[in-house]
Amino acid sequence: MPAKDFKTAKVALYSGADAIYCGVKKYSARAFAVNLEIDEVKKLVILAHTIKKKIYITINTIIKEDELDDAINLLNELYLTDIDGIIVTDFALISYALENLKDLEVHISTQSGVKYLDDALFFENIGAQRVVIARENSLEEIKKIKENSNIELEIFGHGSLCVSYSGGCLMSSFLSLRSGNRGKCSQNCRREYALYKDDKQIEGFSYLLSMKDLNTSSFINKILDLDIASFKVEGRMKDEAYVSSLTKFYRNIIDNNIIDENEIEKNFHRAFTKGFIFNTSSNDIVDINKRTNEGQYIGSILNYENKLAKINFKTEIKLNDRIKIDATKDYYFNIDELFDINKKNVSSIKGIGYLKIFEKFPKDTKIYRMKNSDNEVILTNKYKYPLKFYVNGILNENLVISCKYNEEYFYVSSPSVLTKSQSNPLTKETIIKQFSRLNETSFYLKDVIFNIDNDLFLPISQLNMMRNELIENIYQHINLNRKIFNPKKIDKINYEKENYTLTAYCFTLDQYKAAKDLGIKYIYYKNYIPYFGKYSYNLAQYNLVGNYGGIISAKGTEIITDYTFNVINSKAIYELHKLGVKYVTLSLETSYNELKKIIKGYEKYGTNPNIEYVVYGKYILMRMKYCPLKRYKECGDCMNHKYILKDKFDKFILIHKDCYSYILNGRNLNLIDELDNLKPFVNRFRINFSDESYEEAYKIISNFKEKLNSNDKNYFDNKVDTLGYYKREIE
Repeated sequence: MPAKDFKTAKVALYSGADAIYCGVKKYSARAFAVNLEIDEVKKLVILAHTIKKKIYITINTIIKEDELDDAINLLNELYLTDIDGIIVTDFALISYALENLKDLEVHISTQSGVKYLDDALFFENIGAQRVVIARENSLEEIKKIKENSNIELEIFGHGSLCVSYSGGCLMSSFLSLRSGNRGKCSQNCRREYALYKDDKQIEGFSYLLSMKDLNTSSFINKILDLDIASFKVEGRMKDEAYVSSLTKFYRNIIDNNIIDENEIEKNFHRAFTKGFIFNTSSNDIVDINKRTNEGQYIGSILNYENKLAKINFKTEIKLNDRIKIDATKDYYFNIDELFDINKKNVSSIKGIGYLKIFEKFPKDTKIYRMKNSDNEVILTNKYKYPLKFYVNGILNENLVISCKYNEEYFYVSSPSVLTKSQSNPLTKETIIKQFSRLNETSFYLKDVIFNIDNDLFLPISQLNMMRNELIENIYQHINLNRKIFNPKKIDKINYEKENYTLTAYCFTLDQYKAAKDLGIKYIYYKNYIPYFGKYSYNLAQYNLVGNYGGIISAKGTEIITDYTFNVINSKAIYELHKLGVKYVTLSLETSYNELKKIIKGYEKYGTNPNIEYVVYGKYILMRMKYCPLKRYKECGDCMNHKYILKDKFDKFILIHKDCYSYILNGRNLNLIDELDNLKPFVNRFRINFSDESYEEAYKIISNFKEKLNSNDKNYFDNKVDTLGYYKREIE
């Protein structure tokens, strides 16, 4: 269960989560959550470990070059708090943690795109404990991974869905510089879009990309039958009431096989889908009419009587509940007056009643409850550990109190000796009173075995001190006393500087022919699909790989990792080179300034990192398993027509290959006039084709070849081209 802050984390633990994951103030994929301070992490770890639960921390953004040292220092600091594991995505941090933080679980984030068995095997082979499977994987695909690997699997089972594959969305960063890969997504998928086919509109403005919320509660036994390590539910951006309710809901299903629909309907949510994991069709995974959460349906407007709306409340509604009127423009308010069928003021009602609504809405307009005033969260730790205290002492000796925790005995002695009491002797009742004060700990007093002489005295302040010292001793016993392994000496990897080379990724056969006709040696074509495909098969001696599993599949060839690895720092390049990767294509979000920093940073790892850099092509802003065309009976005809998505500001190209959908920016990235600036840092310049014809591809390649030969002509056209991230820094 995720949690956005310290209080919500405690709520998740107390409500039945076996483990929780949280972010800290930096490098979290939920940058807009409250997140935790390091001191709060320490407290949370102690709390969780005393009740046999686990804490994982997310460091799951890509890390820029000048952030590397800070991010590694943060990992070290977190390691010493005794957290159970980290959830990471940047390969630099994955490699560092596996090499230097030996008894820390390393979980691979969904941002790293684990979709295939080979992906899981790659991370298993390098020592990771767990992978978070892509949310697009079906139950059958997950089963195949489980049966053929030994690495732990985590599955997302409930909550908001991204329409794009995680780690494969550039929509937010390209349009607003708020990178989803940096935890700052601006949720462009929740906007309205119109759909066009060959310039003819086939769907007006609607929420074509707004995914429903995942809800696998009715099918959870099928997931659990896979013997997965972790079933994850949403919560990082949710309040305590949501986290408490949802945790209890799934705890009750798993432990008692009871699905309480009323519990889940209390919560703020969109329409539900069972998701790709259960092969839901594209028609049923997106709600084109909604982008926001629906809440709990409570009734519809029957009619109006003066200024009062008559409503048949399907469930009990109360004063101070927050509701939404589901209109063209949603209308929200807190209920401060309720009327029964006789129009008398009441504090709650079910059935026919009246609400004062200051705008008039059509008959049958639906009403949803967005916040239930009863959803007050009471922090009760039902997992507290029982302690039995043994109290022993005689006159003129120190009082000794002991207890047992996890088969270990802990002892503490009073600072001063017991003396004869003048008026207030030490009694069993006194011990019970003082040692019951364990509210902020994970313990409770079960019993006191009292064995001291009568009429002895010890100050209450010393009893309190002894209680606190005993608890602290237990905490110290739980502490792992970890040590950070000294980083190994860097074995430098040196490459000779190669001549500048043009490479081409071809989406169609015509583009491939154009590249072939112009003598391009490195052509990525055929079975390779960015982010989804494993590697290309066009030449046996080299392979462009789009995911980590491809490094296994293409072993023995010259391997080029694609931009889908989201590499944006020198250490990630070095670690991939160590694994045998010959060329690393940098993330599309790498600016020119970042590129220079990366090359400078690589000096400690060797000379001349082999860099491939995309210099032309329409940005793939989203990669989707979901197809927007299927609901319009366009399936099977997608390659024969041109499809466009338009929002209120711009248009985007929609293309398809092998039943995957791609949203492309309408303008071409074109760095042709920047090649001289890039030459000191880059060996290979990539042209990425998408919807270009043979003639267009031929012309583009010809222009680049001429430019590389020091042609002074300027080719950039600001009417159709963009410099993309070249001069723009992502947040």
